[in-house]
Amino acid sequence: MIRTFFKFIFRVFFWICALLGLNVVALILIIYFAGLGPFANSSKSLEKDSVLTLTLNGIYVEHTDTSGLESLVLGSNSSLFNLTRAIRHAAQDEKIKGLSIRLEEPFLGPAQIQELREALLVFRQSGKPSWCYTDTFGDSSSGTGLYYLATACEEIWLQPMGSVNLTGIGLEVPFAKGALDKLDVKAEVGQRKEYKSYVEMFTREDFSEPNREELQAIADSILSQFVEGIAKERKLAHEQVRLLINNGPYLTQEAQTIKLVDRIDFRHNLVPVIQEKVGKDIEFIGMKSYIATFSHTLEGDKVALIFGSGSISRDGGDGLWDEMGISSNSTYKAFKEAIEDKDVKAIVYRINSGGGSPSASETIYGIINYAKEHEKKPVIISMSDAAASGGYWIAVAGTKIVAQPATLTGSIGVFGGKFVLSGLFEKLGIKWGSITTSENANMWSMAQSYTPAQWAKLNAELDHIYNGFTARVAKGRHMTLDQVEKVARGRVWTGEQALALGLVDQLGGLHTALDLAKKEANLAPETEVHIYPQSKTFLESLSTLFDEEDNGMIEMGILGTIIRPFQKIWAVFNILLSSQENLYTPLGKMK
Repeated sequence: MIRTFFKFIFRVFFWICALLGLNVVALILIIYFAGLGPFANSSKSLEKDSVLTLTLNGIYVEHTDTSGLESLVLGSNSSLFNLTRAIRHAAQDEKIKGLSIRLEEPFLGPAQIQELREALLVFRQSGKPSWCYTDTFGDSSSGTGLYYLATACEEIWLQPMGSVNLTGIGLEVPFAKGALDKLDVKAEVGQRKEYKSYVEMFTREDFSEPNREELQAIADSILSQFVEGIAKERKLAHEQVRLLINNGPYLTQEAQTIKLVDRIDFRHNLVPVIQEKVGKDIEFIGMKSYIATFSHTLEGDKVALIFGSGSISRDGGDGLWDEMGISSNSTYKAFKEAIEDKDVKAIVYRINSGGGSPSASETIYGIINYAKEHEKKPVIISMSDAAASGGYWIAVAGTKIVAQPATLTGSIGVFGGKFVLSGLFEKLGIKWGSITTSENANMWSMAQSYTPAQWAKLNAELDHIYNGFTARVAKGRHMTLDQVEKVARGRVWTGEQALALGLVDQLGGLHTALDLAKKEANLAPETEVHIYPQSKTFLESLSTLFDEEDNGMIEMGILGTIIRPFQKIWAVFNILLSSQENLYTPLGKMK
């Protein structure tokens, strides 16, 4: 059988990767004990007045421990929370006299840009000077979002051969129906309702009107936010900024003439300018070294902060793997730990997710309600780039919801179905035999279409999920079902739009949510924030790879636990080849 052949090939690859994994773990241990890389101890201290320096480049996640296993893969400055916390702390630190940022190519969504920009504005409002240097705003790509971020700094520097690609926002969506038709593959999917447009990539050749309306409104909303921010900080009229965006991009000298940048120069010339401004004897301190100077108390009242990023599912792991998705099991444990800690008086849950499994979302929804209603601990939801579909399902359990203006949220709806590959199999000369014990045993088979009865079952399930979703929104947002229906139907909103519609309570970032949590729990502003589950050292993070699962899985010993990441790949591969599981899993997610 073809599946057996492919499984054999993949199993060989799987064990090769497992054996290589042993060498990787050994290398990590050598690096750790040698004190190299991200695990090196910093000797920097704030004995002298300093300028905080930061290079923005690469991938950023909501949070990762700078001293743990994650930092080896993601980098020590990869935590957006650590960056914003440090910048805000520096605004009040008497020894920090300025801030210098080098802007390269960070991967940040619009709401994450706003999160970081808020922190930069807090620093600027302290009266301390700040500089942003870049080689170019967008290198053969739009630099609108990064320029919007840079305007939070007092001065913007651009190198002589740079450019300002201030060109606005463009959204592109691929439509694969033509390709699927050529392969004789059919997507049999249902959606609730007309704005739940993810499935259109497989069923249409162009935008439906609801999809086009939704995306245009999102793009217009985010552009308006960018225009407002740029106009305010560069002291330009809104109409002038819109005209500049419409006519971009701009070459170096032109950008300076129209006051988009303050100075055209090379990077090395920034240092003497900073020294002239704040003092010749000034020291420069990097972000990681500065964060290492922070101290924390372990006792007394505190606010628990829990992070959730990625697609929502029941499965998941600890540490690094949690950044790849939201596991309802791991999230449940984190909330339980915070609930049982008597010193925790309030909880903030930071969500960055476009959705996922309804059942997993319901698990997290339930534990949030328990914390809020049974334990009387307020739970404030903080939305990052996205808290949509399953992410919004979770959010409505919170005491209050805080979103950035550019956050994508709502998407109150569901879709589900499968790809039917019978036509492709026929072209390949593959025939499937079938043995069943009941009418719907092969309902999720990729080798055959739904029967009318099976299609009715699928739609009944979609209706059940949609009605449950809207009922939870009505309860959490204190709305009638009719009011919910007007803002639901699968439509995605920006945070700015969601506030006007009553889907969120306040605009702002994570630090706004933390302040709100303290207020809800009647805590002092200086109350400390602790991340749950409790952060692990590198060795503790590494040891989680060797822990026995508590869900009844067979323990395979040290070798088996080293290859756990590859087990996830193996599981996905099995789903793709299984005639029973089919492609319902990826298509059935609330995206």
